[in-house]
This record gives sequence, C-alpha cells and structure tokens, in this order.
Amino acid sequence: MTRLGAAALLVVGLFSILSPSVASADQCALRPVGWAAPLAELRLSKLPLCDNSALTPQPPPGQIVGAGIIYLHANDEAKYSSLNNVLKAIEQLQGKTIQPGETFSFNQAANLLQQVIPYDLGPDVRNNLVKAGGVCMVSTMIATAAHDAELPFVNERGKLIPRPVPHSRYYKYYHQVNLINNRAVPITEAAIAIRKDRLDEPWRTVQDLQFINNTGRVLVLHFEPSFTYDDLNPSDPFGRIQSEHTLKVELRAVPSRMDAWLARLQELNLK
Repeated sequence: MTRLGAAALLVVGLFSILSPSVASADQCALRPVGWAAPLAELRLSKLPLCDNSALTPQPPPGQIVGAGIIYLHANDEAKYSSLNNVLKAIEQLQGKTIQPGETFSFNQAANLLQQVIPYDLGPDVRNNLVKAGGVCMVSTMIATAAHDAELPFVNERGKLIPRPVPHSRYYKYYHQVNLINNRAVPITEAAIAIRKDRLDEPWRTVQDLQFINNTGRVLVLHFEPSFTYDDLNPSDPFGRIQSEHTLKVELRAVPSRMDAWLARLQELNLK
C-alpha cells in the first residue's frame, strides 16, 4: 500500500470515529424546515430526527444564530418586575446547551419543576405573589432569540405552534423597538406558569416555552444583563432597578467535534 493510500485510509478512519451516528431514513423522522408544510401535517415523532442538513441551513461554528434584548427603564412597568428572580433564572440558564434535535423546555432548564426551586416570591401578571414570579421576562427573551433563529416552537403536547403563548396582560416594555447591532429584533412573548397542590409534591407545568434545535449544531445560551444584585434596591423585596438597564440573550452555535479537532490540528501546525 502506498503512503498516499495509507493516509487516505487514516483520514477516513478518523472521520468515521469523530462523526456522530445518523439514523437511517426508515428509523428517523424529518425535522421541520421553516413553515413550508401546512401546520396540520407537521407533527413531532418519537423517532430521532434525520440528518437532513442539506435542507436545514447550518450556522457556522461560534455564530450567533439568534438574539434578544429588552430595555428596562426605572420609570416604567419594568420596575414592578421581580428582577431578583430574573437574575436567579439567568444563574440557572447561563451556559445551558441544547443538543441537535433536542426540544428545549424552559421549565426544566430553569429548574422550575423540582420540589424545592431556587426562586423567591414575585408578582405575576395579576399582581399576585407567586413562587418564581418574574421569570417570564427571561423566557420571553429566550423565545425572542429562538424566533430570531427561526427555530420551530412546540407546545406541551408536542405539537408545532407558530408562536409561544403570550402574556394575558399588555406590557409596554415588550412592545418597544429593540435593536441588536443596528438590526430590529421584535420581542416574542412567552408566558410561563407552574403549580402544585400540596407542599410535598414537585411543581408541574401549566405553561412552558419549548422549541426544537433543528440547526444541526449544539446551541448554548449566553446572557448579558447590564445589572447585578448590587444594582437593585436592597430595601425592595423585588429588587427594583434605579436606572436604565438592558437584558440581552444570545443563542450561540458551538463548534462540532470535527470542527474542534481540525482547529486543534491547525493550532499544532502553527507552533
């Protein structure tokens, strides 16, 4: 065998080891691409999603595939939100990864369904004090980034929906003009609700934000709030802001294993 032939076999062997396995066509379900098919025909399957990367555009490694931003003003409705819980939700979700073909659930990812959840009381849309009140601001920002990335939303029964369920109350700061790198990104509202009937029970979902990662890449959540706990009013149980602030989230595509392997080879060659 020539050296060239041996090298070719080595490359093929490495590629087969590093590449993820893909289900055959009779063992997988096509992932939805945009909204080309009628909604009634788009149904989720329990089968793994096929690798139809030729149909679904692949974001380059490290690219921001979707983003959302909200401007918070000390003199508008945002001051009535529980920003303590907003920061607590960010702590739970910062760096959270979403695998290719995975359905992201806000309630699960933000640890809202365990028996003891890491949140305080906060006002809901009816100004009732509820556990984890205020986290809808974070779910709305993630929904905005997912909509910006053109990811398909699903409801709690696994059916595709055009948008998440919005809040039953109108919030002015969800309907302002939002710019990211001089690009208008409209906010997509996503109401969240949980409940339990007895103290010894875990929380269960009433309303959730769910979407499918159909990019073919691992996505990661990255938050950039312009405020911390130190910026909140320590005398207020809801931590109201005292000045102008922003809350930003990005959905970033991280490099695949092959991308990381090739980058490492290039790094070694440069030394």
